Amino acid sequence: MLIVVFMISFLLIFNFIYSQNRKESKKEKISLFMVILITTLFSLIITATMALFLFILLGSTSIVTILFSLHIGKNQLVILAISFFVYLFIFANFIEFPVKYIIGSSIYYVLVLALIRISIFYLIGNAVGLSQTVSITIATGVTFITVLIEVLYHLKQKNNRK
Repeated sequence: MLIVVFMISFLLIFNFIYSQNRKESKKEKISLFMVILITTLFSLIITATMALFLFILLGSTSIVTILFSLHIGKNQLVILAISFFVYLFIFANFIEFPVKYIIGSSIYYVLVLALIRISIFYLIGNAVGLSQTVSITIATGVTFITVLIEVLYHLKQKNNRK
């Protein structure tokens, strides 16, 4: 998955930098080697960021699995973490914005989002082939960990503004 992320980001960034470089005057143009080097560096940064988030999700699912002595195979755990990652970074915004618009920014917003995440993570767990008990345990545990991370992040941001 990380190789795919690197390749896609490399191609998109290379296309952008190369096309912008062609528009520059001869004096300001950079060589093709520098375009590739800059593209590689930016692509590595994007891939490393994605890997960090993926490993955080994989770690949180592993913690819940170990904490509750759930018997889940490594393949199922990886597929589960990748599915959670895809949901959180692609589809979650489509749910968060309408909920925020309806409820507003309050503790109810966080609670409603947590319940929605538990439901979606539960459905993902069932789709991966986990039993209902294991699926609801993983969904609740991972949701709790992600909500905890988000709350700590917002508290840190709030303290930095003061």
